[in-house]
Amino acid sequence: MIILKKAARAAVLAAALSSVSMGAVLAADVKLTLISAERDDVLAPVIAAFEEANPGITVEHQSIPFESMNAAIEARIGGGDDSIDVLLVDSPRVAAMVSRGYLKSLEDLRSEIEPLVTPVALDALSVDGTIYTLPLWTSTQVMYYNKDLLDKAGIAHPSSEQADRLTYDLVFEQAKKAQEAGAKYGFAFEQIDRYYQLQPIFEGLGAGSGLTGEGNLTPDVTNDKWIEGATFYAKMFEDGISPRGIPTGQVPPLFASGEMAFIVGGPWQLAGYTNTEGLNFGVAPVPYHAGGKAVTPTGSWALAVSPHSSKPEEAMKLAKFMSLDPQGAFKTVEANPIPPVNLEAFKIYSEWFAPKFPVNGNDTQKIMGYELRDTAVSRPLSAGFVAFEEVMNRVFGDLRNGADVKATLEDAQRELTSTLSRIQ
Repeated sequence: MIILKKAARAAVLAAALSSVSMGAVLAADVKLTLISAERDDVLAPVIAAFEEANPGITVEHQSIPFESMNAAIEARIGGGDDSIDVLLVDSPRVAAMVSRGYLKSLEDLRSEIEPLVTPVALDALSVDGTIYTLPLWTSTQVMYYNKDLLDKAGIAHPSSEQADRLTYDLVFEQAKKAQEAGAKYGFAFEQIDRYYQLQPIFEGLGAGSGLTGEGNLTPDVTNDKWIEGATFYAKMFEDGISPRGIPTGQVPPLFASGEMAFIVGGPWQLAGYTNTEGLNFGVAPVPYHAGGKAVTPTGSWALAVSPHSSKPEEAMKLAKFMSLDPQGAFKTVEANPIPPVNLEAFKIYSEWFAPKFPVNGNDTQKIMGYELRDTAVSRPLSAGFVAFEEVMNRVFGDLRNGADVKATLEDAQRELTSTLSRIQ
């Protein structure tokens, strides 16, 4: 009888060990899918760090072009696809995604999030006071200039000091002079026909964001200042200072190859330009309109967990590692030098940045600091932002190619009035 009891206990123990072993096998098979508009190499450091800290969980990154990101979210998350676990979300699109049920509330994480972000950043993560996304990145801009092209044209190098910010009139005058001395193009915005980078043209003139009223659902793109800003934008291409017929992704390489004198772009270009052999460049603050105010774009990607994820616990673990863990949040920018929102991660980033880029790092960091503090303007928070952005990006493309300014804006106003009136 005693022998039987021992045998029974052995069987129970064997079953338990088998269960633990099977659990380990299952854990090793946990695979998360992360989608974003970033290159694989940008997120590779944080994925590697997460997998090292969480044995048994692997992460597959799916990179989707920015222009297709919204359609992919509509089709996959809107369709209940459970294969997406964590996604990067462009902050101004959060309200629209919430209105369609694509994001679940993260309000239960408020006590973890609040100590790590500024009040402004917290607002960007929220809709009607409820948190739906986790903090990831913020953004700002600098003006890169080619020292060799400016030297050839006899143009003094711009200062990185805030007090020495150049006007657009002066930059364009110098850009034309550089072209006369051999530069193919004088000046361009990196995101040559996207609202994110062009919004400051209008805000700097006092035109407003283009959306107003309750919930920012009333278009306002035909006032005199919007017409003035659009005319200014169109003239860059009419005068040949900026290139026509070149998509956004192909504009930064024009500067890298020495064909362009000035380009306004994000700090994420710094690594590539620094590593471009033969490129002798400097950085300065973004220009402003004479008589207007200095304005720079800000805001960037946040993190969300899909409401349909089949692995919600592991998905949340990844999202929190990328956003709330200071070391994890820093890893998200190690290959992409854009400021993290997490304040503790930002301290790590600040100590790392200048030594990482010994030539232009100090000046870039200085410019980022005062632009984020003094001139940054976010894109309008609106459930209609996605529709607004799509229309305006098309408008900028038309203006770039020579369309009539006033007629184009009036067409956009009519289309937006109709579209936004259907959004609650």
